[in-house]
Amino acid sequence: MSHPFDTRILDHAISSTLQAIHQGKHQIFEIAEASRKEYQTLERDVAGVQAQVYETAKEVDRLQTELLKSRHRLALVSRSFGMYTEVQMKEAYEEAQQLQTALLVVREREKQLRLRRDDLSQRLVKLGELVTKAESLVTQLSVALNYLSGEHQDIDAILESVEEKQYLGIRVIQAQEEERRRLAREIHDGPAQMMANVVLRSEIVEKVLDRDVDRVRVELRELKQMVRDSLSEVRQIIFDLRPMELDDLGLAPTLRRYLAKFQEKHGIQTDFILLGKEKRLQGPLEVAVFRSVQEALSNIRKHAEATLATVRLEMRETEIVVHIADNGKGFDTKKARGKLVEKGHYGLLGIKERIQLLGGRVQFRSKIGEGTKVIITLPISHQGGKANEPSESD
Repeated sequence: MSHPFDTRILDHAISSTLQAIHQGKHQIFEIAEASRKEYQTLERDVAGVQAQVYETAKEVDRLQTELLKSRHRLALVSRSFGMYTEVQMKEAYEEAQQLQTALLVVREREKQLRLRRDDLSQRLVKLGELVTKAESLVTQLSVALNYLSGEHQDIDAILESVEEKQYLGIRVIQAQEEERRRLAREIHDGPAQMMANVVLRSEIVEKVLDRDVDRVRVELRELKQMVRDSLSEVRQIIFDLRPMELDDLGLAPTLRRYLAKFQEKHGIQTDFILLGKEKRLQGPLEVAVFRSVQEALSNIRKHAEATLATVRLEMRETEIVVHIADNGKGFDTKKARGKLVEKGHYGLLGIKERIQLLGGRVQFRSKIGEGTKVIITLPISHQGGKANEPSESD
């Protein structure tokens, strides 16, 4: 006779698992934060030692020049000893000896500084790898924790299959976590690094301000360019988060501008074709189309080896149709079906998931050597809310 299953046992097991994952995530996060702080300290140490190497190298050059002059004077005194007193000859000899000793000391100091700089640089690389691994592990634990906590339940009303719910729930959480990691890494590797370099360069300028005016001018010019580059990086990150033009101008003008920038930046010719009457759409729909085009173009740039990309936007009465085509190398859709992730086409998979969430459909047409076409169809009438109403970024 079978016994009824006690759900309290399962609840306890899930609670214990969630608690363990949460504690593990917190501990790994603390390790990552401590490693990141140590990484920043090491960065400053490397920069400081590099500045000392620079100053010591200048001192070596100065002492070598002084020693050369001193030896020349000593040789002159030795050849013409009748013209110089014994005291003068002794002073010339002692000066050369002192410069020789000072040069040896400074050279040894430069050698030790270079060894220390190289050692710190190696430690910096290893510590950076540790930080990356810790961040990756925190992301994986966040995915598991969020999924087990049931944060994917808001997708239940959209999907009918249990397998689809689980799969798409995990993918959505992974996409969120990966986007956060990407943004954090872009800020760390871009503006944050530039700002750190600005601080370092400012310290160098401060040190040589009274000694080398020409170098100060060069450093200030480079500082100005670094600040400009940093500002450009910040603007690009803001645009990637949420293109303001989408709210202000609408879908078609934003796509037109984005394609122009894409062509200028990556050297791939782009064409934009608008069919039908241009009109504003609901915020979620405009964002979905823009992000899909963005991902498709990114996929073309990374994988297609194309020289031309065309985006055709069709505004119909009850639906919107987008064609994104390239003249690249293409791929076998039959073999790739169901294996987009294995083949590295994450962008195509992301497009499909995004559009399906809005009740649309996506078709991939491609042949080897004949390019690829992505066809997106989205129903307009199925979207809630008012047109022109900004929505939260996906």
